[in-house]
Amino acid sequence: MALVSARSQFTPSSAEAEFAPFPTTVLIADDDPSVRRLLRIAFELDGFRTITAADGDEAIVALRLHQPAVVIVDAAMPGCNGTAVCRALRQELGWGPTVIMLTGRTDVADRLAAFECGVDDYLEKPIKVMELVERVRLHHHTDLPRTSGSRLLGSVEIYDDLRRRLEAAQPVAVVMTEIQGLRPYTRHYGFARGESLVGAVADLLLELARLEPDGLAGRLGAQDFIALVEPAQVQGFTAALHSAFEARRASFYDPVDVLRGWIDVTDRAGRTRRHRPVHLAVGVAVSDPPHALHHLDLLERAAELAHYARTLKAGPTAFDRRT
Repeated sequence: MALVSARSQFTPSSAEAEFAPFPTTVLIADDDPSVRRLLRIAFELDGFRTITAADGDEAIVALRLHQPAVVIVDAAMPGCNGTAVCRALRQELGWGPTVIMLTGRTDVADRLAAFECGVDDYLEKPIKVMELVERVRLHHHTDLPRTSGSRLLGSVEIYDDLRRRLEAAQPVAVVMTEIQGLRPYTRHYGFARGESLVGAVADLLLELARLEPDGLAGRLGAQDFIALVEPAQVQGFTAALHSAFEARRASFYDPVDVLRGWIDVTDRAGRTRRHRPVHLAVGVAVSDPPHALHHLDLLERAAELAHYARTLKAGPTAFDRRT
């Protein structure tokens, strides 16, 4: 896809040009000026440099000019929409920048389609500003090097592999894994320990995927993961994942919190709530010829099942019983 031409009237402000370089530059692309202003203040207070754009065309100009480390993009903007901006960004800048999409759509299918175009994370409106800043910090500090030989795949890479398997009529099981309780954990213990916990789950998935024939593991968002395994191995894979995580979970907590079985977290309104230990919610969907599914249908089933697994009392994994 060719990058669209820049709007002639868009030039970076003199204030932005005079900024001393910060460790991380964040591009905020949203057609709502109040949203741009609010997010700019929040990120600058947190030590980031910010660049803003009022539509998709301006966003692409800013991408070329500033090459930001993080891009916050609204899904629906005049000119190029958020999906088009993300596709253009990945084509020109590759996998370096972290991309977070803001949207008013709440469908699982919309979220998965956003990941397919190269989005790293996805937040629904109305946006909680501090949650967005936290997501950026989490992504920026925990993403494994894109060039590493032993790493979690990006969403586009794993989507491409899934499409290849389906086109070849190869049976495949999609395993969606969500870390439940990460946000209160990070608020209680801080980002360093939150990053360590996310990294531990990533390591577990990589280790288990390497043990499977054609096993692959990837990351969707700040606390969601995806794995592709053979259907015959998927029950053993998910059982091993839960077992290994349970064995390590106590190490993520202080001894006193382990003994009492919860952490107390005070929110910004001054309310203290009790939170149980983090756990994994896993959804599994299988495509088995001759009844192969479209890759987005398969991903949507797995994501819905992972969401459903949050409420299961019988176990932390929900399997698709339709296949």
